[in-house]
Amino acid sequence: MGNNMKWLLISFGVMVVLFGINQIQQNQLTSKSDQVFDINREDVFQINISQGDDSISLLFNGESWAIDGHDTLQVKSNTMDRFFETVLNVKRTSLVSKNAGKWDKFNVGDTTGTHLVLKDYNGEPLANAIVGRSNAEWSSSNIRFGGEIEVYHTGENISFQLNTSPTHWGEVPPPPEPDSTFIDSL
Repeated sequence: MGNNMKWLLISFGVMVVLFGINQIQQNQLTSKSDQVFDINREDVFQINISQGDDSISLLFNGESWAIDGHDTLQVKSNTMDRFFETVLNVKRTSLVSKNAGKWDKFNVGDTTGTHLVLKDYNGEPLANAIVGRSNAEWSSSNIRFGGEIEVYHTGENISFQLNTSPTHWGEVPPPPEPDSTFIDSL
């Protein structure tokens, strides 16, 4: 009976050690900070989005946003509000990969992902991320930060917010209303 108790204690000890190793490995797969961007909206003065050969730059002059190279379009304020609400508040949920060879699989490769660069008043980068659609979950995106190899899931899908079409961001302003105080003198 003493010999059986000895083996039972050894087995229990091995299971505790294996459980501890498993917990350490699981903790490595969760991110330490769940907030993707630690940026205030007021600090962002330029947004650059590029995907393949398509790109767009949005510039803030302190009062209003403009689309670089598209002076005839007026930036839609509701689109900007949704962008900041969604993108700046997105959270990462879990680590997907630590293998740079799998970036294209997760749509965050240099040529497969959508590049997002947020800049401050002086044109200095505040954030540099590459975002891709998640093939596993339509309601989330994959994200990688410039210079880092780790790929994370996000809590929301932000891919649709990173549109390079000028008409996504802007619209032709309505013609000015005629001056009602003008009197025709015929």
